[in-house]
Amino acid sequence: MVAGATGLVGREVLAALSAAENIRAIHVVGRRAPDSADARVHFHPVDFGQTAQLQQLPPVDDVYIALGTTIKVAGSQAAFRAVDHDAVLALARHARQAGARRLAVVSAMGADAQSRIFYNRVKGETEDALRALGYDTLLIARPSMIDGDRASLNQPGRLGEGLGLVLMRRIGPLIPANYRAIAARDVARAMVQGLNQGTPGTHVLLSGAMQPGH
Repeated sequence: MVAGATGLVGREVLAALSAAENIRAIHVVGRRAPDSADARVHFHPVDFGQTAQLQQLPPVDDVYIALGTTIKVAGSQAAFRAVDHDAVLALARHARQAGARRLAVVSAMGADAQSRIFYNRVKGETEDALRALGYDTLLIARPSMIDGDRASLNQPGRLGEGLGLVLMRRIGPLIPANYRAIAARDVARAMVQGLNQGTPGTHVLLSGAMQPGH
């Protein structure tokens, strides 16, 4: 199951799963159907705030959650939390109750439930709540600034992010690996490979470890 398949990382996760021959079915959940010609992809329109809809989803083995927004796009801190915490946790909980054993989720560098920064605090609280769900394998990806083509996804541009990416591309080798911009495809690759290994327990992938060559 993939949530967020129309976003930067989720799109790449779906592409990586579609390239695998040993997967019987890929269930995509969200508001919009992904652009995929893979006959194994089944789209389920879902409002993550509607518990009844989540209960109707099919059982799966693995779950990939790449949901996320910004406070600017969401409109308020409460709306941001509804996506990055509530929706993530609701899907993960219902998938686990339906039998899912492995979960990979996109978090963020700096995630810390005790942080004074709202964004980092929400991400940290989400991670802590996911740890308590009892998945055999939980993989938490903490990317730095994600490099990808948002325009092709009809996502609004982010001025600060755009300027940061330009700077990082120029001086990337001088920046510590964990804080360099990272391609969405590399985050997705690390998530799929990590979950396929199936190593029990919780594993945190920092951005540097997801860069090519690591």
